[in-house]
Amino acid sequence: MSFLLSVSSFYVATACAVSPVAQPAPAETVRAVLSGPDAALNYMAAKLAFDRIIKPSIDDAVITAEIDALAAEARTIAGDHASDVDKLKAVRQVLYDAGAWNDNRPFSYDHDDPLGLNVYNKLLPTYLASRRGNCVSMPVLHIILAEKLGLNVHLSTAPLHMFVRYTNPQNQRDLSIEPTSGGYPTRDVWYRENLPMSDMAVEQGLYLKTLTKRESIAHMATTVMEYLMVKGRYQEAIAVGYAILDNYPRDGYTMVKMGTAAAELMKRDFIQKYPDGINWPPSEAAMFQHWQELNEIAFSKASKLGWEPPREMSVKKAP
Repeated sequence: MSFLLSVSSFYVATACAVSPVAQPAPAETVRAVLSGPDAALNYMAAKLAFDRIIKPSIDDAVITAEIDALAAEARTIAGDHASDVDKLKAVRQVLYDAGAWNDNRPFSYDHDDPLGLNVYNKLLPTYLASRRGNCVSMPVLHIILAEKLGLNVHLSTAPLHMFVRYTNPQNQRDLSIEPTSGGYPTRDVWYRENLPMSDMAVEQGLYLKTLTKRESIAHMATTVMEYLMVKGRYQEAIAVGYAILDNYPRDGYTMVKMGTAAAELMKRDFIQKYPDGINWPPSEAAMFQHWQELNEIAFSKASKLGWEPPREMSVKKAP
């Protein structure tokens, strides 16, 4: 039997302050956020809950006040009796055009860390303070503001990328919006040309699918998985992965992260511990087999959805 060690980039993060108050397990928080009915789900509340797992010192009141102020500016710009088009334009303006509405500090793409390799750059407080974002923080703030204006918005995905989808409630037509490029409408063909993906991945709904609100929020929790993996908390990352998949079963990115976390557990707790394969405790064989099976199943399921590795995979032999 063989297993895939790692196929996606890990993320560099600085130490997180320790909260004096005991925190619930990350998976419990993710499940709690997604436990209510669809009508009760809220993008901003979910994002703040996930961000607090990573940075417990976040002041919800401060962040909420900043976002509410931006939303108020967008409502003013859109005007009374605004159409959805007016509201979409207003959201774009308050975020990306310099003006009094954003203190002449528009939000822009962070070319120093475009993929959010530092997981803290994916947090709302970081984005609001720096005004420089990535393909997680930018679409998330965009849909939070759009939701506050009553727009029907969700997330969609491409390989290692998230963007915004607006759905016209009258004709159910979708419009893709790219927050990392000024918040302008973008054709799906652009994503296929610039972020290559297989026909199978599109047909299976792995990419370019308009996610439901529940699926969108579940996918937002992948940042929590990334943080836990940086910290070497692989079993907790896997538990969060299960919580995500329970709400978004076709999240291939989460599957790959779970498979990678299982491979890291095998490497750390078994292969590095017993490099020559000698003195392998029989009592631990079952756990190794568990992680090996999870690794293989996770990558197999992702591959059946059309997922393809962004770089060459490393293959090892099990002892």
